[in-house]
Amino acid sequence: MRLLPVLIPVLALAPGCATTLSTMQTARTLEPGQVQVTGGVGVFAPVGNLIRVVDTGIDQGEEARDAVDEDRPYELSEEAQQKLLTAGVALMVAPPGANPELMVRVGVVDRVDVGVRYSGISLRVDGKVLLAHGGEGGRSYDVALGLGAARHFFSSPVLDVLEVVEMGDFSRYDVEVPLYVSADFGDVFKLYGAPKYVYSHTRMDPRLVDYSKEGKPVSGFDATLPATVNSHFIGSTVGMALGYRYVYLFAELTGGYVSCKPNLFGVERQLGGVTFYPAFGVALRTGAPERERTGHGR
Repeated sequence: MRLLPVLIPVLALAPGCATTLSTMQTARTLEPGQVQVTGGVGVFAPVGNLIRVVDTGIDQGEEARDAVDEDRPYELSEEAQQKLLTAGVALMVAPPGANPELMVRVGVVDRVDVGVRYSGISLRVDGKVLLAHGGEGGRSYDVALGLGAARHFFSSPVLDVLEVVEMGDFSRYDVEVPLYVSADFGDVFKLYGAPKYVYSHTRMDPRLVDYSKEGKPVSGFDATLPATVNSHFIGSTVGMALGYRYVYLFAELTGGYVSCKPNLFGVERQLGGVTFYPAFGVALRTGAPERERTGHGR
């Protein structure tokens, strides 16, 4: 029973702060009626948390070695316990892993396109407005501003078996604001970047929050869950696209910092850190617009 209050917040937050951070598009918007379908995969790599675990492990290894050399008992310090606990929970909240995705974009009116992306863990809708276009001949540049919103899907077979709570009583929403900048070198090669901010809000099931408060009188361990968890991502995507007219291959890397500081086990804990998200994809689009066939910009 002593383990139950500890496991509850870990299991509850396990679907938590990880998200799909890919861009898979340039700043240039699709022509009205033009459609682009993109399939790809990204890899979530919480480097900051992984380094935290490794560093703590190395430090404790040295402490254990010194204890053996000095013929004294080795004890894991309170500080080390807190570091390992925080890093372990952080990795369960946002574990490394691959996320497949499928995105469909449609040109709505001149300089505006919209898209829907399904990644298995979330459904995202977004729009993009072209702010500037320039260049001549086969080279051009574009700048666009985007706005997206995503709803995450929660699933926890463990909690379902325990019948503690229904995961449908959880909710998480993301709001993303990217600024797209790209350069086209003819019809074949494109470079793009997208500085972005992502805000995430997760609401816990109220019954589970109340249940978590009951553990402390029994176990003496504070396992209180927060009613809500917020996280912030600030970073940028850098990528390239290679192809011609109807088919393009995308390769990109998103990097940045995640800040996620819920109160867990009675202490505010930083579950975020430096994060990287490499992604690759293939985009298929309907007929190339006139400006791409002739090489002229807007």
